[in-house]
Amino acid sequence: MASKSLVVVHIFASFNDPLIHVTDLSGRETIVRITSGMKVQADRDGSAPYAAILAAHDVAQRCKELGITAMHVKLRATCGNKTKTPGPGAHSALRALVR
Repeated sequence: MASKSLVVVHIFASFNDPLIHVTDLSGRETIVRITSGMKVQADRDGSAPYAAILAAHDVAQRCKELGITAMHVKLRATCGNKTKTPGPGAHSALRALVR
């Protein structure tokens, strides 16, 4: 990867399990991919905002280790015939990444 100073952060915020996926600018190379369900033990806690905060902290820590200085965040919710509003972990994950 030529330049790691700018990456794209894709947050897919469903009501079951938010997914945070960090790629390079082209979107071809995955740098980090963490779901909030990977951070908690119980299945029922995967959609909680606290689990999304833990996942976002891990993403931010990994990006700092790699020397990433800027992020472009894309927030996505489930669409189609389902609701178009993001899940409960979207706002928490976004706030944790900003900090």
